[in-house]
Amino acid sequence: MEVIHHEPHGRASRIVEYNGVLYFEIHAPADAARRQMTMYDQATALLRRYDELLGQYGSDKHHVLRAEIILRDASDLDEFNRAWTEWVDDGFQPARLTHTGLILPESVLLGVVITAAKKAA
Repeated sequence: MEVIHHEPHGRASRIVEYNGVLYFEIHAPADAARRQMTMYDQATALLRRYDELLGQYGSDKHHVLRAEIILRDASDLDEFNRAWTEWVDDGFQPARLTHTGLILPESVLLGVVITAAKKAA
């Protein structure tokens, strides 16, 4: 099996594909650096972006295997969960890890890393 590096840049690739599985690098809401957004707004925007990215690479949210959510502040968890619950479809909840991390730029409240299976051809 071949390892495919999609959109390599600097120290990482945007997505690495192996054996029908897509490994995404961390993504954060693009607008967060340009305008003030609530956690709910950032999460909703980022999850919509993941819908686009998953589709672009032959997957969708029903094929997400694992999600790692990094929050700047644990007190934002309820607002993130509100957006997450609206996005994820019942019966298709992936394995999930949520933790805090201060590596995010100050205006960015969250980052998400997803691992997803490609849809069958």
